[in-house]
Amino acid sequence: MISRFRIGGSVAIRHHRHLSSAAGELIQTGIDEGNGVAILVLNRPPANSLSMEMNEEISRSIKSIDENHPKVQSVILASSNAAIFSAGLDVAELVAPDPDRLPQFWKSLQQVYIDLYGSRLATVACLTGHAPAAGCFLAMACDYRVMYAGGTVNGRKHVPQIGLNETQLGIAAPPWMGQLLVRTIGFRRAELALAMGTLFPPHTALEIGLVDEIVPSDTVESSNHDALQALLPDKMKDQMMQQNAALQQAYIQATRFAKVPPQARVASKMLTRSEHLEDMIAKRQHDTDHFCGFITQEEVQGNLQEYVQQLKTKSKRNSDGNGDVQSK
Repeated sequence: MISRFRIGGSVAIRHHRHLSSAAGELIQTGIDEGNGVAILVLNRPPANSLSMEMNEEISRSIKSIDENHPKVQSVILASSNAAIFSAGLDVAELVAPDPDRLPQFWKSLQQVYIDLYGSRLATVACLTGHAPAAGCFLAMACDYRVMYAGGTVNGRKHVPQIGLNETQLGIAAPPWMGQLLVRTIGFRRAELALAMGTLFPPHTALEIGLVDEIVPSDTVESSNHDALQALLPDKMKDQMMQQNAALQQAYIQATRFAKVPPQARVASKMLTRSEHLEDMIAKRQHDTDHFCGFITQEEVQGNLQEYVQQLKTKSKRNSDGNGDVQSK
């Protein structure tokens, strides 16, 4: 949900941009049909917070690749901001919400879960930046997670963190999101992490299974440089290459997935995921009603309004954008 913390060969490339008249170019897409790999770049500055429009664009982009590019078997999910993967839900969707829009917003997040977690495409999250709350959810919904070990980003020391930290704000992760954490890191670790709102640094995230691989800043696989450079959307090339080490490893894993016979890979994926997807679909309206009832409670709204005020105060102190990472 929302976040609160401090902190090979020749390739055939086609680029696509999915536009939203209200929000601009929220997702940048690159396609490498020769190697069967695509990339979706989250591009909603400053923190890729998840508004309804952002959720819809994520779903639309996944479906577009699925339906229009049958040769593509894997997708890298990355961020245009090297310091932040996604800071979670857009607080503006939650504070004094429009009663007609709120259920639509929540259903758009549910749809991202259905489309990302249940995609035929093998998905690789590239985490150079922080992934709290719903940012962590996006990563967990992928098939594989590569995380930057930390170093320097934009001239500043940077060590990314990941986790469902909702309780730090006085709210709880939705049941299906919390259960996804349980399935990812195990019952006891998830139970404690959910209660404490824990954010994990890279090495701890690897140890508990929240990520699959961590990448030191000096790890660069030069043989894939040209293919990766070609894959990146044109407007993203320069800024994305700040994330070169993690992107290289994400690309390597994506090509590995793409080489597995897709029928067998997808069947194996659905063996472990179909039950949970069916449960979401069956309980979707109940989950929506529960969320809308919870988030509109007077006490919860008071907590959210206090949080927004804290954001405004910190924004004044950190006008250069390098202070606390917050959902917006």
